[in-house]
Amino acid sequence: MPARSALMTPLLLALAAPALAQTATTTAAPAASEPAGAGQAPDACRLLPQADLEALFPGRPITAKGPTLSPIHRGPQYAESCMYSVKLPSPTSKLDHARFASLTVIRWDGVAKGRETPAQAFASLKGTREKVAADPRLTLKLEPLSGIGDEAFQETNSSGVVIRARKDDLIYAISLDLYSEQTAPNALALAKQAAARWRAGTGMVDAPQQIAANSAVTVPADTRPSSVAPVEQWPDACALLTPAEVKAAFPEMSVGEPRKLMGKITHESRENRQEALPNPIGCQFDAKRTIEKDGKRTVELNQIQVSVRNVAANEELSKRWFQSAIKVSDAKTPVAGLGDEAALDIMNRIHIRKGLTTVDVRVSGGERDQALHDQAKARVGELAKIVASRLK
Repeated sequence: MPARSALMTPLLLALAAPALAQTATTTAAPAASEPAGAGQAPDACRLLPQADLEALFPGRPITAKGPTLSPIHRGPQYAESCMYSVKLPSPTSKLDHARFASLTVIRWDGVAKGRETPAQAFASLKGTREKVAADPRLTLKLEPLSGIGDEAFQETNSSGVVIRARKDDLIYAISLDLYSEQTAPNALALAKQAAARWRAGTGMVDAPQQIAANSAVTVPADTRPSSVAPVEQWPDACALLTPAEVKAAFPEMSVGEPRKLMGKITHESRENRQEALPNPIGCQFDAKRTIEKDGKRTVELNQIQVSVRNVAANEELSKRWFQSAIKVSDAKTPVAGLGDEAALDIMNRIHIRKGLTTVDVRVSGGERDQALHDQAKARVGELAKIVASRLK
């Protein structure tokens, strides 16, 4: 696994240090003293250079995790694997997330001679992976690929794409974390470039051409369902209570035409999308009268408000949002007979949930007069019954 190899790097470097020091002190030794095949060894970080990833992920931060050396027991050490971290935009938030790209040398004849041929080794590898893919419990898909070295196949699962390929005596794997529809084409391009950088008997060579660059990084679509219901399901707040019904509840007062409040709903993703609601989500009536009090003429005012707080996409969300609303407003008094659940707060506001919809009905006035406050409480209960009866 890449993570395990990365943790082994300091140990391998430490073990390799004496050999490197010895080489430094014997530079005058004849070339014949160099281990056979060392000059032809593969280099995972040259097979998968950062420049290739910069071309495929333009403008994105890329961090090289560095090479991992091959085990000492295999003979002359070489860069067996190389990993990079690419910061890519998340489709569901304004944050970036890390995706990984790596190349691992599975086999090289410089340290594998005397065993099965490279073609036989690759056939054995492919057969093993086919057996794994045959397990119905796994979501692993295998398919052959052409145009990459001598032979190759691709594995796709829920987390990424892996291409295993053979070029002459080199067998390697390119791994790329799943991100968008660009993942598979990017992995294919990286695997082709790696094959172009290897030649049997010679080792590492320069690729004849640069990797084809992407013009932009595709941000995958946010496939999460919206938490709110479509706009056409939101009720018209001013259709839930009419001026005549308000007038009937306040017969001694004059009631004007309602003031309408329009609104928008937000569909959350990396870039939140807002959508205007066609109907008002708020409706406010003013009920007034002039009275004599303590020898003075004063205006007594009640404001009647109907507010559509939310229409959830499902009932679970609707229940959760209702509980949050009554907790915030400290609505501790349950009210029976209104929708699925209802509660009254100290501001003479009744929260009503019926199905997916949560609506508030409030009558203000009398905040400093107990008699008027009690009167407002009785009237808000009457109006809330009318509103609740019209909710679907």
